[in-house]
Amino acid sequence: DESPMDLPVDGVFIYQSGSKPITDFINGQVDLNSDGGVRVDDMMNTSVEGVWAIGDIRNTPFKQAFVYSCDGFFAAMSIDLFLNSRKIIKPDWDHK
Repeated sequence: DESPMDLPVDGVFIYQSGSKPITDFINGQVDLNSDGGVRVDDMMNTSVEGVWAIGDIRNTPFKQAFVYSCDGFFAAMSIDLFLNSRKIIKPDWDHK
């Protein structure tokens, strides 16, 4: 039976399978994947030096806030390397 029913809830998460990210504002300035997401490397760098992408715009199969927070972490480390002209990431606790 598929009759409508009322269900009291505090919030709703709508999941759209197969949707493409909105990238029209990019105007072809960075490379995209065949699925429409912005192409990035492991450190969230795009095809343009000094430009990073994280979250939904990457169009990963994992639509989770945790994944996006990890994207942000990797991008922050990459941005630190870029802004400080560093070649490698050195942990703060490594006092060699």
